[in-house]
Amino acid sequence: MTYQGKLLRINLAKQTVSTETIPTDTIRKFMGGKGLAAHYLYNELKPGTDPLSPDNILAVMNGALTGASASNCVNFTLASKSPATGTWNDSHCNGFFGPELKFTGFLGMLIKGAASAPVHIHIEDGEGTIHSASELWGMDTFSTSRLLKERFTKDRTARVLCIGKAGERKVKLAGIMSEGRMAARGGLGAVMGSKNLKAISVVGHERFLPADRAGYDRIRKAIAKQIKESPSAVQSRLEGTPKLLMSVNSVGGLPTNNFQSGYNAQASNLSGEALKEKLWDGGRRRKPCRGCAIQCAHVAVIDKGPHAGIVDKGPEYETVGLLGSNCGIMDPEIVAVANYYCDYYGLDTISIGNTIAFLMECRMRGLVSEEKHGALGALDLRFGNEEAFLDAVRMAGRGTGAGNLIANGVRDASVALGVGDEFAMHVKGLEIPAYLPRAAFGQGLAYAVSDRGACHLRPWTFGKECFEKALPATSAEGKGKLVRDGQEKNAIFDSIGVCKFITQGASVDDILALFNAITGFGMDSDEFNLVGRRVNVLTRLFNNREGFSRKDDTLPGRELNDVVPDGPSKGNVITQPVLDDMLDDYYAVSGYTNDGIVPISLKKCLGL
Repeated sequence: MTYQGKLLRINLAKQTVSTETIPTDTIRKFMGGKGLAAHYLYNELKPGTDPLSPDNILAVMNGALTGASASNCVNFTLASKSPATGTWNDSHCNGFFGPELKFTGFLGMLIKGAASAPVHIHIEDGEGTIHSASELWGMDTFSTSRLLKERFTKDRTARVLCIGKAGERKVKLAGIMSEGRMAARGGLGAVMGSKNLKAISVVGHERFLPADRAGYDRIRKAIAKQIKESPSAVQSRLEGTPKLLMSVNSVGGLPTNNFQSGYNAQASNLSGEALKEKLWDGGRRRKPCRGCAIQCAHVAVIDKGPHAGIVDKGPEYETVGLLGSNCGIMDPEIVAVANYYCDYYGLDTISIGNTIAFLMECRMRGLVSEEKHGALGALDLRFGNEEAFLDAVRMAGRGTGAGNLIANGVRDASVALGVGDEFAMHVKGLEIPAYLPRAAFGQGLAYAVSDRGACHLRPWTFGKECFEKALPATSAEGKGKLVRDGQEKNAIFDSIGVCKFITQGASVDDILALFNAITGFGMDSDEFNLVGRRVNVLTRLFNNREGFSRKDDTLPGRELNDVVPDGPSKGNVITQPVLDDMLDDYYAVSGYTNDGIVPISLKKCLGL
């Protein structure tokens, strides 16, 4: 199969399935993945739609490179209006599902409406069918995936997306699981649950045929060689993403005790080296994505003690940072157990760790009591209390006790407890990931202006500020352009279907060459980069239309008012005037008004 644009439309209320061909000029303008999902949602989703209503649309979209045999070509996008934030939301997943969907003959699908009873969608070789999922409803994600794989695997292994009990309950921290990997952020699992959609399974027999076979093979081999020889990739193979933890801690950026500090004296307990030795059999327990030359994904096995028998992918850096250091949990086995329960029930580990840490601080401040808060008050949620911590995670998954309070995120919890937003660590309702903004002001700006709320991948400026020293970490100067450029580059990666770790061995020029060899589009770098700008502006337009503007591009009070008390970032604080300067810079270089609105002239210029 050469690069094509078949789209599957599914209406669960009407129980209808149809296919259409995406116009080539639309594909050229938006590529696929995030870009194509943004195009359809912006044009087809009515402003003000309730994210949990049948009218919300769930997009599952591949990129041009998804399914290619080149390393890191596995990324696919899930997008919708977010129940957690009310903004645009795209969450991404790797592994095997995206390539298998491509092999069914579809670039992606748009799902609308809500079924009257639980259903699951099966797609095989150009055909989509809707089946009852009554026997699956109430199952955990691991069992759901295993049952559907057994049911539909014949000559090829079926690949599965599904939700757990959290998604069924439509809580805001519910993610969508794909065989050990999760599209976690923004509550897309709740969108699936609101549609009574338990799972999607895919089996495809088409093969991937690039437009320029010789050119494709040449660049594919070069990228694989570069990745295998990259010191960063070699370290990732052994220590995964937690290889970052000690470096982040060394510059005072590791969230500790609900972002009160960026330095943890016991950080080495959670380092990539520690996880490699204690959980990953020296780094040999790997579960790589399809065709990956890096192989950063590992499998944790707990073979003794009270949690013996738990086996799960990860934990990744973000999980270790938020479920670990941020909650004062310094035993990697306990973090792995919490990660397992989040995956089992289908919950975002970043947001759960952030929310539990907030509740721990509330208890520390005397703001929570058993008399006033019942089950929440009965939990002895102190920083470092492993038993209460695991109880809180399991409650969030099951919906028992204080579970629904925890599973709906830190903003809802702060409102429910009446304690305000000063130390509720979120932006627009999405919990902040594992990089302390006060350690890298550009990362703080990136959180503030991200299209889906606090996100370290829109973009990750932390490395450029703190490791590469491209710009002073605690200065506002140049941060607007740094964030804008990073957003646009990452929008390209998220639209063409590559894992961002491909940059451990491939330049943007290499990726463009791979893209052209696959599509035959012959894009130059100017057109390629313009797609990133177009997609980034389009999701900003989506949010403007929903009422978001400069007033929403902000940070928690802790980042603007409280100096870091200790560690390498001691004394740092962003302050409102500094954030305002960075916002002014960002809006100016992006072509937005000073209120953060996309002007009509820019919309027309980009063909939107």
